[in-house]
Amino acid sequence: MIQRAELRDTLRLALPVVATQLGSIAMGTVDTLMAGRLGPEAISAVGLGSSVGILPLIMGSGTLMGLDPIISQAYGAGRHEQCGRALRHGLLLAILFSVPLVAVLWQSHWILTAIGEPAPLVERAAPFLRIWGLGALPFLVFAALRQFLQGVGIVAPAMWIVLAANVLNAVANWALIFGHAGMPALGIQGSAWATTLSRWVMVLALCAYVFGKRSLRRFGVLARRGPLDRALLARLVRLGLPVGMQYGMEVGVFTAASAMMGWIGTAALAGHQIAINLCSITFMVPLGFSATAAVRVGQAIGRDDVGAARHAALVAYVLGVGFMSMSALAFALAARPLAGLYSQDAAVLAIAASLLHVGAVFQLFDGAQTIGIGALRGAADTRVPMFVTIVAYWLIGLPVGWFLAFRTGAGPVGLWWGLTTGLTLVALALGWRFYHRVRGDRLALLKAHG
Repeated sequence: MIQRAELRDTLRLALPVVATQLGSIAMGTVDTLMAGRLGPEAISAVGLGSSVGILPLIMGSGTLMGLDPIISQAYGAGRHEQCGRALRHGLLLAILFSVPLVAVLWQSHWILTAIGEPAPLVERAAPFLRIWGLGALPFLVFAALRQFLQGVGIVAPAMWIVLAANVLNAVANWALIFGHAGMPALGIQGSAWATTLSRWVMVLALCAYVFGKRSLRRFGVLARRGPLDRALLARLVRLGLPVGMQYGMEVGVFTAASAMMGWIGTAALAGHQIAINLCSITFMVPLGFSATAAVRVGQAIGRDDVGAARHAALVAYVLGVGFMSMSALAFALAARPLAGLYSQDAAVLAIAASLLHVGAVFQLFDGAQTIGIGALRGAADTRVPMFVTIVAYWLIGLPVGWFLAFRTGAGPVGLWWGLTTGLTLVALALGWRFYHRVRGDRLALLKAHG
């Protein structure tokens, strides 16, 4: 039975987080929508560049989610200064991660060629990805700051900053892609510059809030750096790296699917990009509930309240999966009109609509698996979910999709049925894991943060 107080507290924390997640994905949506006015080739280039570029960023920001159990459990236990120490070490990791990420993304031409993309597509996508990669540092630093604020129950500032940055991104796209307001017409490279600019503005604004807000000083955010706490840094990496791998496995499998779509053709890749963009929008809602579950579960564990941790996860499941059931219905009934928002090319529309029908099937499982990851993260259980995602996505889902797409003639739809298989397996496995992790076994749960 869902308690009204838990539902109220979850929604109060979750709705701004959901809005922040939607705002984050909205940048990519605006990029794709505006690039779509340049034709299917532009959608394909932006889609491929974004898909390849987001993978290392998601792995980096996922690793920084190791801050969730550390900060939320410390906050629940009243150890405020430990929250600030964790933030400082998280910022250090964000900076260290960004250096190799930018270096890797700068080699985008070689990377896209190595995965077998057609030369004309590589020539358009590679410059986009190099510019887009310059936003890696602000992306990761913003992620660390946001995880800190979520851990202590402050979610509105990041939301407002992200929403404002979306306005900036839209205006910058309009100016730099098409050459309005006296700016040069840079095409899809203008879109990359708009996103990078927006990310730098976002991180500067959130830094100003975190380090300038007087009420946050009790967490020691302005404390002297002091010596490196190797034990804390090791715990952050130990908890966060599997989370980065989890999200990396999921985003990576969709990136691999994008590469395979490029083998099929430009229309297939453009249709895939439209469908995955729409699925990514709906996914942001359960992802927000997942972040909330991590915080609520972690804070309950910090208070040694196993029942509250279990109930927090239940509420997140109900809300997240409930939303995804509605989005599944929308995809099933309005696939073609939704795809038509991005392109009017008949071939692209047909592929996108067929993929959205498959997407309607996996919506519930996609929501359930990400909430499972969040609930387990709050309980400091990150390694087992990592192995589950590796097996389900890469050893089962992607091979099944490849076989259906290229050996049975199912094409793009077959590839998506393989992805659906992986998502379903992860959702069921993680739900089972959390249920048995907390079922009346108080000691096991407490050891997770001991």
